[in-house]
Amino acid sequence: MQDDAKLIEFIKTDLARGKFTGKLGATDDLIETEILDSLGIMKLILFLENNYAVKISDEDLTLENFTSIMSINSLIERKRATQGA
Repeated sequence: MQDDAKLIEFIKTDLARGKFTGKLGATDDLIETEILDSLGIMKLILFLENNYAVKISDEDLTLENFTSIMSINSLIERKRATQGA
């Protein structure tokens, strides 16, 4: 996905807040490393809806969709495909 850099930058600057200082990989567990918590997931959802033109539904609110950059990208791609974005 082309927008990886924008997503990674948001996670590092707005969500990680010094919790993660290394390189953020596509499969790094954002929840286990405590980069994402419940408030962080809500901030991330707002970011995704505003920047990727997708609507995240209640059914999408599973840990599997927010565990890593890769899982978030998969969610975005699925939502774009079904929503015609």
